Amino acid sequence: MSKVRAVFVLGLAILVSIPIFAHHNAATVYDVRKEVEVKLEGVVTKMEWMNPHIHFYVDVKDKNGKVTNYAVEGGTPNGLYRTGWRKDDLKPGTKIRIEGAAPSRDGSPRVHLGAVLLENGKRLFSGRN
Repeated sequence: MSKVRAVFVLGLAILVSIPIFAHHNAATVYDVRKEVEVKLEGVVTKMEWMNPHIHFYVDVKDKNGKVTNYAVEGGTPNGLYRTGWRKDDLKPGTKIRIEGAAPSRDGSPRVHLGAVLLENGKRLFSGRN
């Protein structure tokens, strides 16, 4: 094999492997053994329906009225679609309750989703329950 071809093949192999290393295991970011005991209730502020995982943001008020914006990570768009989710289920302004969420390991307001309960009673599962 020529040197040029060998360099090309090596470069291609590196480019193909980058996404594999970029993807994380939920257990590295979230403490999946601890689910949030108090259910988070709030209002959706933003929805990002894209690969590799959906993310949405929720304003949650504590008992003193302080608002914290939580980042919520869910499953893949395709996987969630198969469990009943639709892209427009969580529009900004939608009131929701987050159930069974795993908290971030670093204590930041970020959780790995268990399920979402909408005001109309519809429950959307993350696929990990």
